[in-house]
Amino acid sequence: MIDNEQLYFAKTKQIIANNIEQNKLEKAQVDSKLTLEKKALAENYREVSKGDDLANTFEVLGSLQERSFGLDHEERILHLQAKNPYFARIDFKPEGKEKESSIYIGLGSVIDDNKKIRVADWRAPVCSMYYDYNLGPAKFKNGSEIFKGEMTLKRQYKIENGELISYFNTDMTINDEILQEILSKNVSIKMKQIVSSIQKEQNAIVRNDRTENMLVQGIAGSGKTSIALHRAAYLLYSHRKLIKSNDICIISPNNVFSSYISEVLPQLGEDNLAETTLERIVKSELKRPVQPREDMLDEIASNPKQETLNEISYKSSYEYLDGLLRFLKGPFLETFQPKDLSFVVAEDMDGNKQTINFPAEQTKELFFKAHKGLDLHERINKIAWQYAMYFTEKRHYSKEQNNGLKARFKRMLYNFLPIKEVEKVYKIFMAREGLKPHEGKEIKYMDKGTYLAIKHYIYGFDHDFSAKYLIIDEMQDFTPVDIYVFKKIWSCPMIVVGDVHQCIEKSVTDEYLHLTADFLGCKLLELNKTYRSTKEIALYANRLVGLEDIEFVNRSGGEPIVIQTENQAAAIKNYIDTECSGHEHIAIICKCKREAKEVYAALKKLMDCRILTEPEDYQERVLVTTCATAKGIEFDAVIIPNADSENYKNTIDKNIVYVSATRALHKLCFITEKQPSIFTNSLKIMTY
Repeated sequence: MIDNEQLYFAKTKQIIANNIEQNKLEKAQVDSKLTLEKKALAENYREVSKGDDLANTFEVLGSLQERSFGLDHEERILHLQAKNPYFARIDFKPEGKEKESSIYIGLGSVIDDNKKIRVADWRAPVCSMYYDYNLGPAKFKNGSEIFKGEMTLKRQYKIENGELISYFNTDMTINDEILQEILSKNVSIKMKQIVSSIQKEQNAIVRNDRTENMLVQGIAGSGKTSIALHRAAYLLYSHRKLIKSNDICIISPNNVFSSYISEVLPQLGEDNLAETTLERIVKSELKRPVQPREDMLDEIASNPKQETLNEISYKSSYEYLDGLLRFLKGPFLETFQPKDLSFVVAEDMDGNKQTINFPAEQTKELFFKAHKGLDLHERINKIAWQYAMYFTEKRHYSKEQNNGLKARFKRMLYNFLPIKEVEKVYKIFMAREGLKPHEGKEIKYMDKGTYLAIKHYIYGFDHDFSAKYLIIDEMQDFTPVDIYVFKKIWSCPMIVVGDVHQCIEKSVTDEYLHLTADFLGCKLLELNKTYRSTKEIALYANRLVGLEDIEFVNRSGGEPIVIQTENQAAAIKNYIDTECSGHEHIAIICKCKREAKEVYAALKKLMDCRILTEPEDYQERVLVTTCATAKGIEFDAVIIPNADSENYKNTIDKNIVYVSATRALHKLCFITEKQPSIFTNSLKIMTY
């Protein structure tokens, strides 16, 4: 006998199929009408443009175009729902009611012909109870109202390719058996959505108030990036009248990572976000190339000079930011020395001239007192506007000419600065700090924020980077000066995510975390449970950096091992063939680019592999890469070659090992032809 769940599932699938057909019909009608309207406008443009009909015609075209885009969006969601209509159900009995309501939860809402909600969108307020409560008392908030009651049933479904495989009742947010099944699978070439397995602490971040800034410190594998993206999806749903996908900007570490996360929002039925990097902003504002972070890390991994490390440490401090701002607002600003400005506006027959004068003291008063506290470019803008408006008020210039006059005044005012070139100001500041300025066209990675801060202070920015919500990933990789620039560019609410333990080039303390949270006006939240690696890999990685009180899903696998060999390439191939036969994505993570090229050259003679440099490379089963490039990505198995006592011995090396090891889901192996590194002392050594 077919049970009620099978009947409900079949009926829901039929409703979705009907909705897909209705969507197709409406889309065809809208597109046909749009084509006809465009054709009519082209054929009758002269007549239409004579009256007020042109504006009305464009309004109709805009409305039809918007509806067409909306139907495309609905179609994507419907096809996702057809494969998996829902993943959970809760039964909730509100206080004062005798009967409970069954709420099925899915990627999006499914509404039947009677306008009844058959499946609720996971982002709907009522669905928050699935993530936040076990059976028993529960509540949810909708707007300003709080609805209390009792959750009497929590059910989870296994649905694959439009088929209901099984279901079972549970008293947990997500049953541990299902969670382990999800985590034990091989990784895909793209990060996946996790709506069915979001945990309570993650859900609190996803559904936090839109206007509250958050800084999330999450250990490796805690899902912080995924949660930030799911928060974006939640905001697009709950504030859909205010925020569109292109209103949300994400700062990504690199192009490979951007590609890796690019499918999360489309899997949730949403469009991808606007995305950029700080390096791209530097290039657009200063028209100069920037040293990639990977190259900077490569330098210190290959040749960690103490002088370079000291410079990185200092430039990564709030002390350095304070020094830069004090220099710009003090000694540099004080070089502004205005002169008298005099303009002839009329002359009579006798040669008597009527002038408008702006004495140097007046300009100085406005610059240093009236507009005190503003950045230099803001002061100059205000004075230029004030002087230009004076001409307009005296009727020597029209309002239409005012913008041109303002631009002329700005040029005059900037000429009162003896040095105003960004490069020269940068060099003066470096000299004052006792640091050696870097020469050449390319801006060094650690100086990108300094250049941008100087450019913004003097001139402002040429481009508009505005957004309504900001996501900053890999927070620990940015310096305080970088973060200061973010504050200057974006004044919107934000979520900042990262892990201080994954910082390679410097040590980041808890104090730094709190300083950053205060500086950004963020609420500091922590995620201390990892969902990525097996218990054995997680324990090894946590011990390596002294992490305690870290939770992990009790998913066991093989212990990490060290293979000591006389032929590293052959040992890598043998390990992949014997231990990784069931795994789809295997990374050989090297310390630097030189090492990666050497390992690749030896390994490609024995097996198919590729160096990971471009997003499309990630599709290859066996990849050779560096720690800097692999950061943020995960693999089924990770192999760390050249794991000897000379190659991995200092603090930076330990950070590299930690980041590399935490990329692994199921297998972790170190391979060396020499004495193993001290960082593998706790592991079993095997010979090959």
